[in-house]
Amino acid sequence: MIRIMDGVMLLLSSSLAASILGKATLITTLGLIATWLTRRSPAAVRHAVLAASLAVLLALPVASILIKPVRIGLPASTQEWAPSLLPVPMNPPQPAASMDGSVVVAPATQPWRWLSPSAVWFALWIAGTTFFLLRMIFGLQQVRALRHFGLPWRDGQSLVNQLALDAGIHRRVEVLLHESLAVPVTCGVVRPAIVLPPDTHAWDAEDLNRAIVHELEHVRRFDWTSHCLARIACALYWFHPLVWVAWRQFTLEAERCCDDAVLARSEATAYADQLVLLARRLSAAQNSPALAMATRSDLSARVGSVLDGRRARGRAGALLVAVAGAIALAIVLIMSPLRMVAAPQSFKPGVGQNIPKWDTVSIKRCTDASLSVEGPGKGGEVSPGRLTWNCVPVSTLIDVAYSIFAGGKGNVPPYRVPIERLPSWADSELYTIEAKSEGTPGPGIMRGPMLQALLEDRFALKIRRQTREGRVYLMTIAKGGPKLPPFQGGCTPISLAHPVPIPPGQNSCRASFQAKGANQTFDDPAFDLDSFAVWITRAGGLDGPLLNKTGLMGYFHFHVEFLSNRKPGDPGFAPTDDPPFPSVFTALQQQLGLTVEAGKGPREFLMVDHLEKPSEN
Repeated sequence: MIRIMDGVMLLLSSSLAASILGKATLITTLGLIATWLTRRSPAAVRHAVLAASLAVLLALPVASILIKPVRIGLPASTQEWAPSLLPVPMNPPQPAASMDGSVVVAPATQPWRWLSPSAVWFALWIAGTTFFLLRMIFGLQQVRALRHFGLPWRDGQSLVNQLALDAGIHRRVEVLLHESLAVPVTCGVVRPAIVLPPDTHAWDAEDLNRAIVHELEHVRRFDWTSHCLARIACALYWFHPLVWVAWRQFTLEAERCCDDAVLARSEATAYADQLVLLARRLSAAQNSPALAMATRSDLSARVGSVLDGRRARGRAGALLVAVAGAIALAIVLIMSPLRMVAAPQSFKPGVGQNIPKWDTVSIKRCTDASLSVEGPGKGGEVSPGRLTWNCVPVSTLIDVAYSIFAGGKGNVPPYRVPIERLPSWADSELYTIEAKSEGTPGPGIMRGPMLQALLEDRFALKIRRQTREGRVYLMTIAKGGPKLPPFQGGCTPISLAHPVPIPPGQNSCRASFQAKGANQTFDDPAFDLDSFAVWITRAGGLDGPLLNKTGLMGYFHFHVEFLSNRKPGDPGFAPTDDPPFPSVFTALQQQLGLTVEAGKGPREFLMVDHLEKPSEN
């Protein structure tokens, strides 16, 4: 049940809804193409193809929610690297405070969270689906009234019993007369019934036989069940024109299948004349049941099909139905879990970006770990046009070059994306690197794309990003509400999650960060929740990314004192004898009114396909 509710909530996001819509479009298109390709085959073949297509559409949303997703990365352009902290525009939206002085709502780009485009589309979809399902329920009520108030017809019952045995139907099929009907109607699944117009007893014997044979074929084929399920599929995809095209063809082929059963024992011209008569009766009737399978628009197409002597006719074999069902099941199981996600690609120098090049690069093997800037493999020096790494393993270089660049506040390093398939020497062997660039690019460029280019050139690194389900943390609002004072102004806020160019002459807000051992103190007068989630992931030593699920938008004053999970030897760690602060989870709840819980979700991994030891110079 929890997984179903989570899946329904995911429909609010564009990823799952767009994935289902894309699959539905593909399946419906293939079904219609297959129907056209089998236009020379019996109607039963085309009906089986369309029934399988609509069945897949019906199962697709449920299966997509219940089956564990398999994410397929699509190439996406890598964002341009920029310095570690970038401010937002000159006049950022200001948060509002509640009357009692507690935090509140701080609208940014979306003034109302629940009026986001995804939420609006979801509400429209719910409204449309509800409307078409209510129409179906109304039709079922009409059918129930037909059965309840219909009068049994004994003479017709004996005829139906005989014809049912000839058709291979061994269930009892009731025969009723109802004064509101102009043409015969079949209904019911467990207890099928044929409801006839009140003047049926005056019909010609051959006309009555043909009408009953047609309706009995609906019963034999369980068309009432497939008809109702197809209507549910149309209600789910009410906005999709191709689904309605498939529905229209599906109902037409069902009628043609029953017509073929009549033509197997009757003359085509006489039956065509009877269809024309039925069309006239339908036109004269004031109304017809909402779930009636035969319509006036279908009858003209059916007459043409009946009189076409070149058409193939006959029933669909059990083998064909089994194959169609197996293919439909395979499509559901294979396509439902597939989820397309953007997969950032590793940087390729010179492709679509103007990245400076290194003028000279010196790489030497290091045997003295004491020469490292901040201990073995923990740091590097950046000066204008120059990047120096003293005694670092290659794993650290890859970490800095390809991880999400969220460093720069105090001495907190970038958030580390897990690196997989690294050879053992990439952690044990240390290297000293001195690189001088052309011009004076910023530190973000040198630590990002330029360092990537160096690794790909000198270490023959081949790496790719992969998104799959893994351990994440979810940040939500605690029961007592948030304890975040709103931004008071006086400086330009900065954002890690949504960086934009720094406005000239603007005074950006500055954060203070202190670390004594595992005790961490962080204060920032203007920070957004997405940026805080990125920052606290690394500062708190979490083993997975923290995802902001609070719904709060805008900028707030953050002040928090917490005990990090970072260990001695990590960047910024300094011994202290001070009493320990509360754990990061407790501190966030007590001091900021935010709850953090572990969960599962999409996260990024770096996969190393190739890495070589460099030649020293």
